[in-house]
Amino acid sequence: MTLAKEDRAAAVSLRGIAKTFENGTRALDGVDLHVRRGEFLSLLGPSGCGKSTLLRILAGLEHPSQGTVTWDGEGDRQGEHDLGFVFQEPTLLPWASVRDNIRFPLRVKKTSGGIAKERIDEVLALVGLERFADSYPHQLSGGMKMRVSIARALVTDPKILLMDEPFAALDEITRFKLNADLLRVWQASELTVVFVTHSVFESVFLSERIAVMRASPGRISEEILIDPARARDERFRTSSDYAALCRQASDALHVAMIEEGIRA
Repeated sequence: MTLAKEDRAAAVSLRGIAKTFENGTRALDGVDLHVRRGEFLSLLGPSGCGKSTLLRILAGLEHPSQGTVTWDGEGDRQGEHDLGFVFQEPTLLPWASVRDNIRFPLRVKKTSGGIAKERIDEVLALVGLERFADSYPHQLSGGMKMRVSIARALVTDPKILLMDEPFAALDEITRFKLNADLLRVWQASELTVVFVTHSVFESVFLSERIAVMRASPGRISEEILIDPARARDERFRTSSDYAALCRQASDALHVAMIEEGIRA
């Protein structure tokens, strides 16, 4: 079986990352993680284990109390790297159309009108929203709003896409559909994706690698590799291989939670 290509260069490396908040909460301690270029990596763990904090450190929205973040061999310079971030909620501008919501980061970057229109049309097609370009958020379903959020994150053509439990609030059918759509977008690009989830099933379906986290404080407990050549479709979702990988991830999560209880 061909596993994730460990010889790929790191897009970003975290070494000895710790984070203590002002109230004294130790959210992360001793996190070492290398995210390889072009891979789909999921951070899996229970609520409160520091997954979102780690993602925000990658995005430069939080600064570690200890440790280093190295981007493609360039040191700790998050602000200069082209990142897209998809939050748990779509956070769309209610008064703006789908097209104008997607255009927002291009306005911040002062991208010219012609280039902006071309790029917006590309991502609208990528997420299947061409017919809804002039619609407003209140006219969209929850899944469509999340598609707009993903398109907005992709419109600047980032190298790394960070996603913080983007599908957690959606119904199962919509979530399955968006999982498949996200894989299609990733496979059609050179994106590196770091995806936060507390769903074992979602992490196995999407990922090349799963980093299982434990809490008190947050750290990587185990890593699980998944064959990147495996077709990710409904046949995989109902296969014995998928069930076995879900059991492996579930067992790793259970061990992490037991370890957390012992440490608490």
